[in-house]
Amino acid sequence: MSRPETTGRAPARRPGSDGRGQRRTLSLAIILQALISAGDGLAMIALANRVFQSSHASWAVAAVFLAVTVPITALAPVAGVLLDRLPTRPVLVTAALLEALVALALSLATGVGATLALSVGFGVCAAVLQPGLGAIVPRIAGYQGVTRANGYLQAATWGGFTAGPLLAGALTTAGGSGLALLADAVLYALGAAGLYLLRLAPLASLDGTEPGQQKTPLGTQMKAGFRYLRADRDAGMLVVIVGVMVAFANMAVVAEVVFAEQVLRSGPGGYSILVAGFTGGMVIGTLAGGRLPRRWLLLAALAGTVATGIGIGLAGAAVVLWQATAAYGFGGLASGVEGVATRSFLNYRAPPEVAGRVFALYSGVLFGAASAGMAVAAVLLAALGARGVLAAAGGGGIIAGAAGSAVYARRVLLARRAGRARERKYP
Repeated sequence: MSRPETTGRAPARRPGSDGRGQRRTLSLAIILQALISAGDGLAMIALANRVFQSSHASWAVAAVFLAVTVPITALAPVAGVLLDRLPTRPVLVTAALLEALVALALSLATGVGATLALSVGFGVCAAVLQPGLGAIVPRIAGYQGVTRANGYLQAATWGGFTAGPLLAGALTTAGGSGLALLADAVLYALGAAGLYLLRLAPLASLDGTEPGQQKTPLGTQMKAGFRYLRADRDAGMLVVIVGVMVAFANMAVVAEVVFAEQVLRSGPGGYSILVAGFTGGMVIGTLAGGRLPRRWLLLAALAGTVATGIGIGLAGAAVVLWQATAAYGFGGLASGVEGVATRSFLNYRAPPEVAGRVFALYSGVLFGAASAGMAVAAVLLAALGARGVLAAAGGGGIIAGAAGSAVYARRVLLARRAGRARERKYP
């Protein structure tokens, strides 16, 4: 069994010649992450508003979400190969520029059909951009700074994803969804410009070859991420466990508006407070997760899945808004810690020649799990009610995290027994 602190990668050279250069690179990356995340949040709200206003049908809103998320899961193997086999920065700049062009086209488009068709373009670009931003963290922050950098970057992600919908609401009110999507194009264009300026340190494989030099068939390259996650049992197990937790947690997304407005009778404002509680907890959790020592990343990620489930389950049992908000804040904090720990663990463990494919699969699993969880919740909501769905969502996260913890504990125990047996045999 491989140990959590084993990295499998050669240390990254710092992108700056000194500490100040590295800080400037990280600061730029944080700004870019916030801009791109704000663009993502703005786009989803603006698109949902447009198709609903055009069709007055809830299926159209669901279709927009699927148009964006399905390509991220479906194209994960191809996106990973692009990230690993082509120069990283040009690929990311191109993806951000294409997102800006898609947003510009959407600002001029009319009708549900055109909107849905162009929305697929967002998903195709995000299939490359999202995992790419995760895979390059060691090249931004240096080998020793990965966890700290992930803490800041994930805080920027959730800060941007919170600001984006607020901006979408203001712009849609002022000038309609077209104005909001035009602003979205500007955000992505700024992101592309920043990515062009971002200094990435080169990474070499442990054998000294640059990633991307190997000549292998495309089909074999596409499977490399799967092979790695099967071979590294800890990393593979963690991606599966986190995916299961995300599926259950997103069941709560469907139920929380009904829970806030009809069960707690707190109105639309109560729903906003509930979501803000989780998001605020996420930001705090990501910053706290950035302080984790490397040897505790796997355990922190597994504990975070359990604690996220506990927070959601407790929220479902609340009888007043402040109780639900406090529980959601705890769940968000735990989820923030888990996200940073999982990303940092994969950054340390995945060799540079497959890092893009590993993160593409990780992103694909998360977005696929989120879609599946919301689809299941939509079916169960009528039967179980909002409290029942929240209880199921919390319980599923607890079970997933507990199962992963048990598997890991068994591996550690077996490894220690094997070590003691070798010591007795070869004293």
